[in-house]
Amino acid sequence: MNGTKAEAWTEETRSVGSGRLAFIRTGGDRGAVLLVHGNSSCKEIFAHQISFLADRGYDVVAADLPGHGNSDDAPNPPDTYSFPGYARALSNLMEQLGVGAYHVVGWSLGGHIGLEMWSTLKAVRSLLITGTPPVRLSPDGAAEGFLPSATMDLAGKACFSEADVLAYGSAMLGTDIDRTSHLACCIARTHGEARRLMLQNGLAGIGQDEVVAVRECAKPLAIVQGKNDPFVNVSYLHRLTYKNLWLKNPTIVNGGHAPHWMQAVQFNNYLGEFIELTSGSGGII
Repeated sequence: MNGTKAEAWTEETRSVGSGRLAFIRTGGDRGAVLLVHGNSSCKEIFAHQISFLADRGYDVVAADLPGHGNSDDAPNPPDTYSFPGYARALSNLMEQLGVGAYHVVGWSLGGHIGLEMWSTLKAVRSLLITGTPPVRLSPDGAAEGFLPSATMDLAGKACFSEADVLAYGSAMLGTDIDRTSHLACCIARTHGEARRLMLQNGLAGIGQDEVVAVRECAKPLAIVQGKNDPFVNVSYLHRLTYKNLWLKNPTIVNGGHAPHWMQAVQFNNYLGEFIELTSGSGGII
C-alpha cells in the first residue's frame, strides 16, 4: 500500500456517537457493501475492492474505524474499542446513510467486527472475511486461531516505535513498506488505546463467541484466506463447523495476511462471485 489511496470518491464524515467517522460512499443500485478494515489500517486498504465493486454497480461504503485514519479517536475508549463497540459505530453509520440491508466484507480486525454484525444484526445479509479466524473470545481461543510471533504481539501494543510501524505494516502486506507510505502513516496515527483495549476486551470475552456464530448463523458466510498468512492458523479454519459456508470449505488463495491487496485479481474474482450469488434473485437481498 505504498502511496496508493482511493482518490476517485469524496471523503465524507458523520457523527455516530463515538465521534466522527470518515468514509467513502460510491453509490450504486445493485445492493450495498460495507468494507471494514483491519487493526491500525484504514479504508484505503480496500482501494482495489472499492473500484471493483463500484464498477459493477454496488453501493460501496468504506469507513475508517474510530481511532483510525481520518476518523476521531473515541471519546469513551473502553466502550468503543471492542468488537461490539466498533460494530455499533458502523451500524449507526449505515442507519444514518439510510442503508437498511447490506453485505459486509471484513479484513483481520474488520472480520471480527463483521462476525459481530453478521451474527447479531438483521440488516447484515452476508459476510466475507479474510485474515480472520473465528475464535472463542478468550486467551485459549485466540491461541487456537492465531500464530504466535513478535509481530503478532504488536496487535495490542499501545505505543508504537518507528520500528514497530514498519514491522507491523510489512507483516500485514507481506512486503516491506516505506515509512512515507499511506499505510505506515495510518499505523502511526492510530490511537494506541484502540489496539490495547480491542485486544483486552476481546480476550475478556466482550462480543459474540465466533465459533458458535459460524456454527449456528444461517446467513451466508465466505472465507477467502491467504495461505501464507503470518498471523492466522490456516489449518484451524478447516477444523471449525460452519452452518452456511460458501463452497463448503474455506477458500485458500495465494498470498499472506492481505490477499485482497497483494492478490487483488484473484481475491476479487471470489468476492464478485460471492456478492453476486447473495445479491441475485435467488439470493438474500
